[in-house]
Amino acid sequence: MALIQTNKWMERYIQYGKNQANRELYLKLFISPLQALFSYPSDGELANYLNRNGMFTPDDIEDVKMIIEQDYWSYANEHFLYLKKRWNGPNVPVYLLLASKKKARELANVGGKMGLSFADGIVLFIQSDIERFDLLALLTHEYHHVCRLTHTNEKENTITFLESIIMEGLAELGVQEELGERYCAPWTELYKETWKKIWEERFITERLMQTGRKNYKDILYGHSKKNIPPMLGYYYGYLLCTRAAERLQTNTQELLTTPAEKIYKWGLGEEKRV
Repeated sequence: MALIQTNKWMERYIQYGKNQANRELYLKLFISPLQALFSYPSDGELANYLNRNGMFTPDDIEDVKMIIEQDYWSYANEHFLYLKKRWNGPNVPVYLLLASKKKARELANVGGKMGLSFADGIVLFIQSDIERFDLLALLTHEYHHVCRLTHTNEKENTITFLESIIMEGLAELGVQEELGERYCAPWTELYKETWKKIWEERFITERLMQTGRKNYKDILYGHSKKNIPPMLGYYYGYLLCTRAAERLQTNTQELLTTPAEKIYKWGLGEEKRV
C-alpha cells in the first residue's frame, strides 16, 4: 500500500472547509480513516490522542495549505519501496500528516517530527517545511519499527523496557546506515560526551524487564521531577545498539530479528557471538 495520498485529504479539507476551522470535516477526513489502526471508541477520542502526540488541529488550516504544495508524498513513497525491498519488510499503509505548531517545543527533542508505528501501519507527523532527508529519516526509523514488530509481535501493554530501548536504538542505527549520522535524531547526541555510568544503576538496570510502555515512559523520555535526564532510555538504547554493531561488525538489518537480551549483552561487551 505504501504512501496513502493524504495530500488529497488535505485538499478536500481546504476546499470544503472554506478556509475555516471545521472539526466535523476534520474528523471525517483525517480521523475516521485512522480508526483501522487505533480502534478508539469514538473519532473525538482518537483525535484527542493524536493531537497530544503532535498531529495538527483544525486551527492549523494555513499550514495545511503550505504542506500540500510540497512533493513529500512522491519521494517518501520511493524511499518506502526501497526500504521494503532492502529489509524484506511488510507492505503497510503510511499516513503522512501535518504536525501541530503548538507542539513544536515538545517535538524539538525528536527533530520536529513524530511517528507512530504498528505492525500494520505508520502515521507520520511533519512540519510543512521539513527538509527532504529529515522526512526520509523519520520514515526509515518508523518502518524499521514495523519490520521488528513483525518478528517480535509485541504490543504496547506487553513490551518490556529493554525491548523498547533496543527497538529505538536499532531504528536510529538504521537511519545512520541509510542516510548518514547527520540525519539521526537529536537525542542520539545528547550525552555523547557526558554519559554517566551511574545513570544505568540508578534509573535503568532494575527496570529493564518492566512491561507496558506507559509504565516506563518516565525513563524512556526523561522526567525532570525525578531527576531523570531527557530521552535517557532512547539514548541508552542507541548506545547499546551502536556498540553491539561495532563489536560484531554487523548492521541493523542483521540485528533486526535478534532478541533484545542478546543485543543488550553484546552492547555491554558481556557476550561474544559464536
